[in-house]
Amino acid sequence: MFILRYYSHSMKYDIAIIGAGIVGLSTAFHLSEKHGDLKIAVIDKFHTYAQGNTGKSAAGFRDVFSSDTSFKLSSSSIRFYDHVQKILGIDLGMKHVGYLFLMDNDSSVDVIREIGKKTKIREIDLDLLGDMGISTKIDDEIREAMGLEDIRDAYLALNAGIMEPDKIAAFYYQQCVNKKIDFFFDTSVQSLNLVPVRPINFPGEPFIWQDKFIKSISTNRGEIYADTFILATDVWTNFLTDPIGIDSHIRPKKRQLFKIKNDFISDVVGKNVLDTGSYPFTIFPKGVYIRPSPQEKTFWAGVADDIGRDFSFVEDPEAEPEFYTYNVHQVLQAYMKPLSSASVTGMWAGYYSYNTIDGNPYIFRSLNLIVATGTSGSGIMKGDAIGRVVAALYDGEEKAKLYDGMRINTADLGVKERKVEEERLVL
Repeated sequence: MFILRYYSHSMKYDIAIIGAGIVGLSTAFHLSEKHGDLKIAVIDKFHTYAQGNTGKSAAGFRDVFSSDTSFKLSSSSIRFYDHVQKILGIDLGMKHVGYLFLMDNDSSVDVIREIGKKTKIREIDLDLLGDMGISTKIDDEIREAMGLEDIRDAYLALNAGIMEPDKIAAFYYQQCVNKKIDFFFDTSVQSLNLVPVRPINFPGEPFIWQDKFIKSISTNRGEIYADTFILATDVWTNFLTDPIGIDSHIRPKKRQLFKIKNDFISDVVGKNVLDTGSYPFTIFPKGVYIRPSPQEKTFWAGVADDIGRDFSFVEDPEAEPEFYTYNVHQVLQAYMKPLSSASVTGMWAGYYSYNTIDGNPYIFRSLNLIVATGTSGSGIMKGDAIGRVVAALYDGEEKAKLYDGMRINTADLGVKERKVEEERLVL
């Protein structure tokens, strides 16, 4: 694919956005929508847009969240994406195949029923699961060895499904190109350069008694200057904020996906099993999930493992075959025996930028820097709304207006006046 690259002779901008994933692209788009006269640059280390964790996600969407904040961010973003695909006629690969939650305890059921007051969720007769290859009863030896329990309830979230992140990113990118936003690809940001507001030209400044601001960023292509800098850098945020003493409040944790296939999957993945068009995105007990990929005739399998998975970061993470064999596969074959013979035909790994406190995004200002991070694995499905919140924060607005008319207090997603509920449904 041919990618336009704009390199301005004047490296001074009103706004410089670091990161060309969904959050960065959405932010650039919404800022340019509100301020057509602003000179905006988007900088990214990769050769094109959406090459970080945006392109490594499970590519699902849902508005099934326990916190009102996450619900507003996701539901409004989904409605905007639906508008782009259905009204504007731009294919985003969105298919409302639903999210099927399989429950083995009352506490999980209570959470889903509570969420069902905000969005469309349908209880599924357990007898229907047999035709999908799902066993509601666990074999006794497996129950004893693994501590798994029978499936007691099943719920299908309807405003949910699968999408193609590269197509959503391409939409935003093309809109930004049309608005003459400059893009710097293959450009690594090395540092945020802190300087005094009133320099005295003395070695070692800025001193603690001097007011400070970020004057520029150092890159492999030279310095880029801006009045406002926006970090949409996901798990890379800490590497830029830590050296200047700003806490991004996130930690990285590796996530893995495994593409699996056999004759059963090829036969069932495209079937309209629950009136959703194809096999639904299905979440089993212990958090293991399968994401349908009808075009490939495969399932993508994964899990957001918590305790036992370290907080760490390497630039190019690799999926671990043994993690699938001894963790994901064991749960899948316990509840879905036809998957016992499925083979792994592909695998990849990326990261969640975890907000470990409440699971909601952080969007806050410090000096002339705005940080948007901590999406905790749901950045794509909340991406449009996050871009609108960043644009509102840039304008100093108390409330951000989302696509569907809902409003959210910008300070609620900040640090000092943060007011959000803990998100209990991070997948």
